[in-house]
Amino acid sequence: MYKVLQKYTKKHKHEQHGSGAGEANEHYSRSRSEGSHLNGAGGRGLSPPAATNGYYSASREQHKTNGGIHHSGSQQQLRRTEEFHERSRSRGGDYRNGYSGRFGAENGSLPRGAVTERRNFYDAATGAHGFSENSSWETKEHFERKVQKGGQKAAAGTLGSRARLDQWGSGSGLAIERGGYDDVISRLTRGIGITNEKLDHLLVRIDNVNVAEERGERFEILERQVREIVDDLHLLKPPIDELFSDVEILRQQRHSQTADLNKQVVGLEQRRAAYLGRLEDGIMTRLGIRPKTQFVTERVTSTTTADGGSLAYKGNAFRRVEDAIQWIRDRTYKLNTMQFSETLEMLEQMFEKQKLDNRDIQDFRQTVDECIARQAEVSAEDSYDYFELLKILESEYQQLRELSAGRMVDLDSLIAFIRAAQLELVWIHEREELEVTRNWSTVQQLDIPMLQNYFKQLLHEIELHEKQFNDVHNQGAALINQRHPAGEVIEVYLRTMQNQWDWLLNLSKCLEGHLRDAYNAKSFLEESDQIEQQMQQQLNHLDQSYNRTDFSLDEGERMLRELDSIREHIQQLHARLLSLSERCSQISPLWQRGERIGRPIPVVSLCEYKRDECTLLDNHDLLHWRIRGMDGVEASIPSVVFRIPPPDPRLSNLLSRFHGQFERLRKLWDRKHHLTRYNMVLSTMRTVRGWDLDTFLSIPPDQRDEIIKALNEDVNKLLAELDPNDPLARRLKDELRLTNEHFYDLLGRAQKGPEPNYANEFDAAAVELIRKFEDAFKQLSERAQIRIPSNLEELEHQIREHKIFEDNLQALDVDVSNVKELFRQLPSPTPNQRAKHDLMISRWEEIWDLCRMYVERLKALENVLKSVDEVSDIVRRHEVTLSSFDDMPAALERLRGVHAQLVELLMVLQQQRSIVENLNKDTAQIRSHVARTRLGVQHHSDVDQLEELVTNLTVRWDNVNSQVTDRLRIAEEAQQTQMVYRSQYDEELQWLDRVEATINSLRRPEDLRPEELQGQLDQLTAEYAQLQEHTATIEAINKEGGKFIRDARSYDIKLAQYHDNIISAHGQRIKDEFRRQIPQPKNGAQIVTEELEALNRRFAQLSSVILERKNIVNVLIQNWRRKQQVDKLFLFELLLMVNYEVLKIELKRYFGIYLICFSLLQLNN
Repeated sequence: MYKVLQKYTKKHKHEQHGSGAGEANEHYSRSRSEGSHLNGAGGRGLSPPAATNGYYSASREQHKTNGGIHHSGSQQQLRRTEEFHERSRSRGGDYRNGYSGRFGAENGSLPRGAVTERRNFYDAATGAHGFSENSSWETKEHFERKVQKGGQKAAAGTLGSRARLDQWGSGSGLAIERGGYDDVISRLTRGIGITNEKLDHLLVRIDNVNVAEERGERFEILERQVREIVDDLHLLKPPIDELFSDVEILRQQRHSQTADLNKQVVGLEQRRAAYLGRLEDGIMTRLGIRPKTQFVTERVTSTTTADGGSLAYKGNAFRRVEDAIQWIRDRTYKLNTMQFSETLEMLEQMFEKQKLDNRDIQDFRQTVDECIARQAEVSAEDSYDYFELLKILESEYQQLRELSAGRMVDLDSLIAFIRAAQLELVWIHEREELEVTRNWSTVQQLDIPMLQNYFKQLLHEIELHEKQFNDVHNQGAALINQRHPAGEVIEVYLRTMQNQWDWLLNLSKCLEGHLRDAYNAKSFLEESDQIEQQMQQQLNHLDQSYNRTDFSLDEGERMLRELDSIREHIQQLHARLLSLSERCSQISPLWQRGERIGRPIPVVSLCEYKRDECTLLDNHDLLHWRIRGMDGVEASIPSVVFRIPPPDPRLSNLLSRFHGQFERLRKLWDRKHHLTRYNMVLSTMRTVRGWDLDTFLSIPPDQRDEIIKALNEDVNKLLAELDPNDPLARRLKDELRLTNEHFYDLLGRAQKGPEPNYANEFDAAAVELIRKFEDAFKQLSERAQIRIPSNLEELEHQIREHKIFEDNLQALDVDVSNVKELFRQLPSPTPNQRAKHDLMISRWEEIWDLCRMYVERLKALENVLKSVDEVSDIVRRHEVTLSSFDDMPAALERLRGVHAQLVELLMVLQQQRSIVENLNKDTAQIRSHVARTRLGVQHHSDVDQLEELVTNLTVRWDNVNSQVTDRLRIAEEAQQTQMVYRSQYDEELQWLDRVEATINSLRRPEDLRPEELQGQLDQLTAEYAQLQEHTATIEAINKEGGKFIRDARSYDIKLAQYHDNIISAHGQRIKDEFRRQIPQPKNGAQIVTEELEALNRRFAQLSSVILERKNIVNVLIQNWRRKQQVDKLFLFELLLMVNYEVLKIELKRYFGIYLICFSLLQLNN
């Protein structure tokens, strides 16, 4: 049995040594994490030396004691040890409540200050641990149980040593006089009490600083208070070192209170270090206060043993700790010297690498715990030095973890900022590209109203987008204010964003300037065309309408009034020409931007690129010009920045031509006015010469004298204006002479008999003229009955025929005047003669009225036919454009492009709507014009065909509008849906990649140790729970994707239907005009469908993989637990056997002692 027990004991020690470290590490890690979470920088999570050293030293004493039992078989020592453990197991409850009672019951010979010292040890240990008032009860209770366990084992070891000293002290000569060290103990007690009070006072000041920080106290006051507290904590270092010196004196003399006093002094040092850590890692970090000295680093570089030796030579445990510290410092240096890239791809790679490094740093916790667990291998003399190294290791490892987590946060915030900044830059670049590549050289091809609307829309977009831009800019500025380590990269992006934003604003100024020049140039050209047309019309009117030489006085008066009105119109044209001359001096020659210059010319900047004038050297590239500044520096700069200064030579030449044409018009008017007056005078003289005797006698003598006097005055004025050698002047003189002779002849004949009768001559002339009028009216009526032309060529032919008809009709005007003159010369016309005269006049007026209505009909028809051609071309182009659209894409950028194209097309349709409305309005008037010229006709089939043609055009126009409206609505809904879908889809893909990477990075369950299986199971459970949480998100993505697929398919179906309708209406040849010959390989609905199928498949596969891995781990854990239960049962059976054998040995020993004592008593008696 003893052989089996020895074998099992060795195996149990080996397993306990292997598993105890893991349990201690796990226990230590939980204590540390809770302390760090609850106490911040104040609770570092390291067990105090009073507890750890006592625990491990007691363990070593216990191992020695157990070894003594097994090898020497000391009955008394085994009995005392068993009694102590039995009392320890039987007594439970609170550590603090039962501590003094246990010491009183253990041994009455303990010193009187033992209970007080033990309580001081407890206070120092809890203070060194750094618990604050808000620490959780579970954390404090956990620490107290740990201290209680260590205190019990330390007490057991102390009692065992004292018992051996009592037995062997009288013979060995090792007893020490206690009186000589009372002063040292008293000094230590007072120093510990004073230092504890100072530390309590400093803790109150630290809490006050925390309250002031939360209250928002000024930074200067908080900095001063914090630095004062730090200085006071540093001043406590020398007194504590002196206390350590006194403790070392007692240790060298092996004093019984050395361990307790050492624990209290170590607790003071740990409290001081914890308060410093709480300040420097917590408050000073939050406030951005840089510490004057790094006391931890100084202690690491200067830590030595009590005898002055370096820690590097104290054994493997010290070297392992120093290697761990060096590893932490290397990682800290690497993190502190991290270089941040400016590219998003590199930053994302850095972020992924940092996640791996951070995982390594988190896994390094095991190494730190192993260093802490190896305190048992350090001797009692080196425990303080080893604890100092552990404090340094723990402090720097905590700083490294915080620094690594901070770098993760820094990289994440930097990536988020750069991603947002790049989106802003892309948004600006899209609008910049439009303005930089816009061609301003072809003014006639520019859609000025559309550009004006675009300019207003751009300013509105800039105004709306400015808040988002400022938010991103403020995000970067906030990172810089927070002292982000990538401040230089952020500043580069901030400068780039600000420069690009300023550049966009400058481009809007350039757009405004060029748009103003283009508008002025186009309006100038349009107004100049109007002026040219009006001048040409006036020239034609003067040439055609004022060539008559014989007209009545009334007509002459009318013509003079018309010429006066024409003169006013000519004066208005002159004022408009002067206005154009002024405007021409302000219009930039935009056409020169597209033609290569032959010599350098000056240009002016439209924005704040340069405030002075520059010189354009070369413009062979339409988008970038070679510019030389005033300082002589040459550069290639976007042409949109510069404006060629006025005047425009082409416009100047055009104005010169207009002025020449205006001079011709003015001279023509002068000539026509002069000729009209001339012919007016001639007509007056002819009228006077046409007077017969009766007419002469009917006029009062005074009036006759005034007429002949005014006539002579007008003739003399005209003669004064004419050259004497001019044939007109000679004719005028002759006509005046004949007129005067006729006047005076009538005056002489007034005294004679009546004039002859002109009745027969009137009757013959009137009948002939009436016949001609009837023929002309019949011819015009037959022409009005002809079918209206269906094209402009036929219309032009009818217009030429009617022009000839009017010219022939106008030739009858002389005959009408003669017959009227004959009628006036009749002294007493008969009723028949009056009827003939009235019939002639009415028929003449009817012919001219019908001519006027026919001309109006031709003009209206001309407008309708021109509008039909224009609308047909417009509708056809829009139908080709709509049929050229591709299926709805899935890419957001292409979808935005489709939306923008539809918006632009809708704006064009709105601008062209007036043309279609005018066509329908003019077509409605055609029927009334035709009905007025076709007398007695009720039905007009040709007009019905024209109206049907216009109706078909209108229907096609309405179909185009409805197509654009429906597609724009669907595109807007699909764009909104795609934005939501794409953002969620990308996030879920990234999440799936992370989860898959996490699952793939897990070690195979077969390769894990049993105690590691539960950790992997927890991780798999957490991942599966997170997977279940994302189910709703996956469903939302499927919902949004399905909505987009439905919209896209509806859009594609309508597009295909419209495409087929256009081909069936126009024939197969129209397909050659479509810009989309080959459709895209996959439309948006197919792409989104495949994405959703892949996403759902990955999600389901990942779920099944996690469940399968969980099942495997669960099986392994259950197998391991069964094995543990079997081992525990076997151990329990062995312990029962061992206790039974030990009990028999003790009973035999006690019975032997009893017999000896009984024998001695009998001998004494």
